[in-house]
Amino acid sequence: MNKKISVLASLFVLFIGLLSNISYAAASGFEVSIDRTIVNGNVVSESKSNLMDDSNAFSVIVEFTAVEALEDAHVEAVLRGRQSSDVVSDATGNFDLAEGQNSIVVLALVLTDGLKREDEFDLTIKIIDVRGNSEQKTYGIKTRQTTSRGALDVSIDRVRVNDRIVASSRTNFIEESNDFDVLVEFTALEDLEDAHVEAVLKDLKSGNVVADASPNFELSGDTSSSELLRLELLDRLKDSSSFELTVRIMNAEGESVQKVYGIAMREGIVSGNGGGGRALDISIDSIEVESKVVAENENNFVIIGDGKNDIDLRVRLTALESIEDAHIDAVLAFENGDVVADATATFDIAEGENVVKKLELPLIGRFEQNQFKLKLKVVDAEGDSEEKVYGLKISQKKFPFVISSIALSPENSVEAGKNLIAKLSFKNSGVVPLNGISAKVSIPELGISSARFIDQIKNSGLAEVREDFMLKIQDNAPTGTYTVRAEIVSQFGGESEVKEIPIFVLGASEQARQVVNDKLVINVPTLRQDIKNDGSEVIYPIIFTNEGKDANAYTLLLDGANWANLRLSGPNTFVLNPRESETISIFASSKGSAAGEQIFLVAVQSNGKVLKQLALKGNVVAVKGLLAAKLKNLLEITLIVLVVLLVAVGLFFGVRRLVQGSESASEELEEAQTYY
Repeated sequence: MNKKISVLASLFVLFIGLLSNISYAAASGFEVSIDRTIVNGNVVSESKSNLMDDSNAFSVIVEFTAVEALEDAHVEAVLRGRQSSDVVSDATGNFDLAEGQNSIVVLALVLTDGLKREDEFDLTIKIIDVRGNSEQKTYGIKTRQTTSRGALDVSIDRVRVNDRIVASSRTNFIEESNDFDVLVEFTALEDLEDAHVEAVLKDLKSGNVVADASPNFELSGDTSSSELLRLELLDRLKDSSSFELTVRIMNAEGESVQKVYGIAMREGIVSGNGGGGRALDISIDSIEVESKVVAENENNFVIIGDGKNDIDLRVRLTALESIEDAHIDAVLAFENGDVVADATATFDIAEGENVVKKLELPLIGRFEQNQFKLKLKVVDAEGDSEEKVYGLKISQKKFPFVISSIALSPENSVEAGKNLIAKLSFKNSGVVPLNGISAKVSIPELGISSARFIDQIKNSGLAEVREDFMLKIQDNAPTGTYTVRAEIVSQFGGESEVKEIPIFVLGASEQARQVVNDKLVINVPTLRQDIKNDGSEVIYPIIFTNEGKDANAYTLLLDGANWANLRLSGPNTFVLNPRESETISIFASSKGSAAGEQIFLVAVQSNGKVLKQLALKGNVVAVKGLLAAKLKNLLEITLIVLVVLLVAVGLFFGVRRLVQGSESASEELEEAQTYY
């Protein structure tokens, strides 16, 4: 009997504890949504590398919504450098926020000297209440160098690694070695003082680096020089084969210029002789250079467009046996002994299967016609290989058509879901009429284009041909700068004339971003929010960015339309330097005489002229709505407590009755035994 009582008592205590936890959770639940984070005017995505312009400070705007009421909460922003793990942070003061209400805060993160030299960061946004409950999101930030820190006026002419010329932003193949001799040839376009050359080699697999730097030097403008640096691989890097080489020239003021090179080491790739493996049983069926099939061991004439600085290869293969982890190496040798190279990713190919692989080789310098030797090699994982050699005579020939201009409507930017009109002007600069000519306008990044055939075009002096093309921007096109590509193509010779101009597309989710002219861009993260009629203020941040080449002064004028009190976070006149952004916050509160949705105006002036008028909305709500929400929460908690008390009372009397019944049964049993 005592065991039954103990079990029931334990269940009772457990049930009371469970209901208490539920009650506490209901009373102290932490539910908040981090809706959007904007860094220096750029909306960032969680757990991704978000690319933005280099800066010594970050303005962070956090938009969030309280799913449940917040008490004594604050917002933190923590920026950590991935290389050094150094941290800078900022936080708001404590605040309360009613259930369902949204808010915006602005935080400022100023980089330390150490962090100014880094370009990869982790940004963590955290909202914490008085009980320590929190919600957070983390964003990857990668900066790209702009003129904000100053670009050094120096030309990095040529870089040699172990006597091999390497091309910027490409994979360059060199013989396997534990040491890298890096010869940097450069020309100063202005006088240099206390400058030096750095070379940093990064292992792409582990992230480990080795570096070397030259002593400081001075160099007069329009003077060329060179510096030899030596990079010795650490033991843990000697087994690696893929690296990233950064060559940087920097002066005492921190102004710099740099180039990045991909480096890959494969044993015997440049020596010309295989590594001792057997011949690979594969057929190199054909090689196309700039869409022209070339013959082995012969001089093949290839014409490329004027100004083109690379050649495209298409390699068709047929496997006569199954091959695993194969790759194709292409090496182009110049007359002066310089070489450039490219390689495919590894691939498998079954017996009898054929594949087509594409490669791209850079061309160094300008030339009228040069002789080259192209070596193509297919290698598998065991070092077995098959190679062919082709002679090339590459010449540059100008296509007779000239694209005079591309005029866009709208001119500089277009919204997603709208039409873009491209007005193309071109003429025939040759002396004979040409047939089979087509014109095409496209935005390759969005996969949209418009093309048509052009009637026979004759050389007509100054007369130009004008054609209009309409491009429909997709509704889901993301915000960004894209390339409008205009192309005139001969259907017979494959020749073409190409001209490209940039266009800014404003995505549907960021239509608050407004391009005013070729200089000023305005980003309004919040166009509408609730304003309580008790005199409390809400913040409307507005981000101004100067995309022009000169500094400009701007003035803000506010019109509250007799229903709102408005003030600015700073002076109403400010100056923006080129590529500089500034966030101006407007504090708005209700005068108490209006209700419902209202509008106030912000006029942006420059040189006495109104450039843009912004209409911002405020929904004036009564404070009693907030009181009702708090009362609702109190009633819910009270109801839960009453339920717990009723259950506890029921269990108490149930256990008591059970105990009394058991005692009565025991007494009757004892009396019966005595009688017998």
